[in-house]
Amino acid sequence: MYTGEAGREKERHLAALMEAQQEYDVARSCFGEVVEPEIVDEAIYLMEAARKKYSYFLKKVRNSYPWPPRSE
Repeated sequence: MYTGEAGREKERHLAALMEAQQEYDVARSCFGEVVEPEIVDEAIYLMEAARKKYSYFLKKVRNSYPWPPRSE
C-alpha cells in the first residue's frame, strides 16, 4: 500500500490502531458480562488501557497524513 520506511511506519500505526480498537471492544464486552467487583475493576482497567493505546496511535496516524490533503 505504502512505500518506503515512512509507508511501513504508517501501516504499523494503522495496524496498532485497529488492534487497540479490538482490545477495547473485548474489554467492553467483558465489562458487560462481569458480576464480581474485582473483575469489574479489571475490566475498567483494561478498557482504559485500550482507550489510551487507541488515542496514542490515532494521534500517530493523524500526524502521518497531512490535512488538509495537498492537491497534486
